[in-house]
Amino acid sequence: MSDYGRRNTGQTSDSSTSSDSADSVSLDEVSNEERQRLLKISGNLGRAFNRIAGVSESNTEPAGVGFGTEDLKRYLEDELKFAEGEWFRSAKIGGVADKVMETLDANKDGNVDWVEFQTMVEELKSHMVGELGPGAGSAEIQAKANELFAEVSGGEESVGFDRLKSQTESKLAEDTEHKGLISQLAALLVIDLVDIDEANKEVRDRTISHEEWMGAVNDFSQ
Repeated sequence: MSDYGRRNTGQTSDSSTSSDSADSVSLDEVSNEERQRLLKISGNLGRAFNRIAGVSESNTEPAGVGFGTEDLKRYLEDELKFAEGEWFRSAKIGGVADKVMETLDANKDGNVDWVEFQTMVEELKSHMVGELGPGAGSAEIQAKANELFAEVSGGEESVGFDRLKSQTESKLAEDTEHKGLISQLAALLVIDLVDIDEANKEVRDRTISHEEWMGAVNDFSQ
């Protein structure tokens, strides 16, 4: 369980356990069902999870909320506009959705819940902070994130889809299969999760400011 998941732990609403502080519960020692009861959906990641699941972005309750392959395909096709205008788009969307589900759906029940979705945190941090040594403190994380934003944005005040995609692709191993699709998906996801003031625009037309970038880094690192 990530630190992001742990910091969302709160008091339970069950009257039989209301006197116990959830902070005293180790989420690594309880069942997935119990984790769902203890965690609240929140932050940038929470808004994205709710969108994929097809519920209100403001939803905070994880019970009964999740998404399957068809929900993910809809998100990729309609909201991210993934592979738009490309040959064999449906096949590409289906392949990516299957791969994402394979990665996130830990118990292989065909549904990704809020606890399972937490595994995206480390992947997102790698895109926004870069490589970190073990036990990196907040000062190091902030410095690395600032440095990476300056690199990705080319010194500009904001960064958009094209820059994110090209920077991601340049860092992939030369022999990586489907580099274009991987870098495109990464760029679209980062923009959709991090940008908060241009939600009315197509994802490819949105940009991430330095303030939004650092805010998301703080969100993913707490």
